[in-house]
Amino acid sequence: MPSQGTTTGEVREPLGDKLARSDGVLCPPAGIDPQMHAPTPDAGNMPVIAPPGSPRGDPNVRPK
Repeated sequence: MPSQGTTTGEVREPLGDKLARSDGVLCPPAGIDPQMHAPTPDAGNMPVIAPPGSPRGDPNVRPK
């Protein structure tokens, strides 16, 4: 029977341990296609809406 967290039946470390070691970032295996690069998408300019009660928040809004 495969160990928990595996799909192929090989013994691997649990996913939780792998995430803890990599600060929650899962990267694809290296060397699959070194010529393939995706540009970083343009995120644009997103406005920041301050929450009520904060220094820049709307003082007329009462949180529920």
